[in-house]
Amino acid sequence: MKISKICLIATCNLLFATTLLALEIEIKIEKGESVTQITEKLYKKGIIEHPFWFKTWAKITGNERKIKAGYYRFTQPSSIKEALKKLVNGESIEFPITIPEGATLKEIAELFSRQCGMDKEKFLQLVQDSVYVRSLGIQENSLEGYLFPDTYLVSYEVEPNEIVQRMVDHFFQVFEQKFKDRARKIGLTIEEVMVLASLVEKEAIYDKEKPIIAGVYHNRIKGKGLLQCDATIQYILPERKPYLTYKDLKVDSKYNTYIYKGLPPGPIGSPGKSAIVAALWPENTRCWYFVAQGDGTHIFSETLKEHNRAKSNVKKLRMKKLELSNK
Repeated sequence: MKISKICLIATCNLLFATTLLALEIEIKIEKGESVTQITEKLYKKGIIEHPFWFKTWAKITGNERKIKAGYYRFTQPSSIKEALKKLVNGESIEFPITIPEGATLKEIAELFSRQCGMDKEKFLQLVQDSVYVRSLGIQENSLEGYLFPDTYLVSYEVEPNEIVQRMVDHFFQVFEQKFKDRARKIGLTIEEVMVLASLVEKEAIYDKEKPIIAGVYHNRIKGKGLLQCDATIQYILPERKPYLTYKDLKVDSKYNTYIYKGLPPGPIGSPGKSAIVAALWPENTRCWYFVAQGDGTHIFSETLKEHNRAKSNVKKLRMKKLELSNK
């Protein structure tokens, strides 16, 4: 009888006891993980001290299949009861996810799916629902370009409509009244500004070149010439290529700026504020051309002759680097 009482007291201590000098630690529980895998994680992180009793308590209470995926913050160590309760109730914490500038809807969907378990297909269906898009005040058929790139605090398996609303709200905060006034002054709609900004974002690596690239595109738009933006070709290809071929430049799509004049039908990614500013306040340049040097910078030219010479020099430099790397 005394032994039974001692065992009962010991078990209670394991369930409820925590140390006074507790540290906080964060851990991710993946969807589909078994109670054994979860127990191992908690034990290795020092969150629980007795894995056998954690598993046993989960089974006794009927909670071994009720643990929810997510990011959790625990004191180290935690009592078995406290740890299990938090996991079963899904008391997960918010964590940061960064959407990079220029990201497409598909890339954003993949990022949310991978990092916070969001339903990727549900997200893509929502952001391409034209009725829903227009209800948010965006006069486009999809939200491509309007999910503002930034770092957002999200919870695990956040609902698509919740994060989408926050990202669109952030876009409208950034695109303030002076931006709307400037767009009107230079004869562009908000939608046209966002398309142009997305091209600038995709073509420029460094912020200092964005106004120059924007200036080149403004010159071509005014001159009713082809924009010839390589990024628009990459956008319509199934997979991104390191270098485009002449065959790629002939793909029949309204987004192909090597075939169709003017701006493409919509943005090709989500531009950041610096690209939007560049599209609205481009550099007053006489340049009509630019070519990437391979180091993130570009050579800008005023004439086609200068441009062809620049392209030739860049090609020679690439070939030389390739020869040296093969030695």
